[in-house]
Amino acid sequence: MAAGNGEVVKVAECGCCGMWEECTVEYIGWVKEQFGGVWVCGLCTEAIKDEQARLGVGVEAAMMVHAKFRQVASIDPTVRIALSLLHFFKKMISSSAPSPAKL
Repeated sequence: MAAGNGEVVKVAECGCCGMWEECTVEYIGWVKEQFGGVWVCGLCTEAIKDEQARLGVGVEAAMMVHAKFRQVASIDPTVRIALSLLHFFKKMISSSAPSPAKL
């Protein structure tokens, strides 16, 4: 798929939560460089950055902490519902935001 400006757009799946986003190939590559070859969605990126700042650790350690949280969250129904709502709102916001070509 090509964006209006000729950039190639692909669907990328988050290596943490499984959420998908449409991104340019260049952006997908940049994110993978930042996270050891794994594409990470915006929500997980922010969570990983928060873990880095909170714990004072590198990207790999922060990703492991985030992965462990996701495992616990999948067991606890309250946390699972909260995460589902976050993903839902993110999709709503991204689908209603005007595309850069329309700005």
